[in-house]
Amino acid sequence: MSETGQWLSKTVNDLSTKQTQYENRAFLVAMKKVIEEQNQRQAQLEGEVDGRLWNHEQW
Repeated sequence: MSETGQWLSKTVNDLSTKQTQYENRAFLVAMKKVIEEQNQRQAQLEGEVDGRLWNHEQW
């Protein structure tokens, strides 16, 4: 996970624990799930790029 992704996830988590209204907390929890999914996709795409660059058969 990138530094920005870690910071964003932590910030959203901190905000969600401080919320007293259910709607706001639910929104922030859903946002955290989206952030985690995006971070996972980014890591997978970076791995795919690395794999394609090192595949000598496609050069």
